[in-house]
Amino acid sequence: MATMILLPDADGTISFHWVLVGSGLSERWEALVDDNGDTSYVQCDNDSAAMIIEFANPSVAEADIESIDSIRFISSGRSANRRNAALVDIEYQVPSGFSESCSYNPHAFSHETINGTARAGKPGGGLWQYSDLEALEMKCTKDGTNEVYLGYLAIEVTYTEVGAAADNATFFGANF
Repeated sequence: MATMILLPDADGTISFHWVLVGSGLSERWEALVDDNGDTSYVQCDNDSAAMIIEFANPSVAEADIESIDSIRFISSGRSANRRNAALVDIEYQVPSGFSESCSYNPHAFSHETINGTARAGKPGGGLWQYSDLEALEMKCTKDGTNEVYLGYLAIEVTYTEVGAAADNATFFGANF
């Protein structure tokens, strides 16, 4: 199996409560492409405020992918409150579903990585298709009263390369 990472490349609908922090950046999504701690991030202190982030198209050609085996999000963030965790619900927006709550550690002085569940099927059923990767959006909703700093959001795609199964069969067959 091979993997590729899809990074944000555009802002969708965003509540003004999600504030961009970082010099030289003009869009919120730009703060989420590099897991660089407190150098750049988006912060939110308003319960139920939401932002939608759009993702770049795959870096691997459709013809090179035999099957998409799983998709999961990777996030990095921290609580601004040193006593209480900050919560963010992260959900696939397109296609819609699979909401997961991320609780960023209140005692961390650096950003904490939280990975979503690896999903073999897409929300609503069926297997992931290449066209699904070309339209991925994630919705982040602030949950609770503690301010959160979100510094990274990516999609990890695990897939089988075209011909990978045939190559292994030939390799193993030749050694026996």
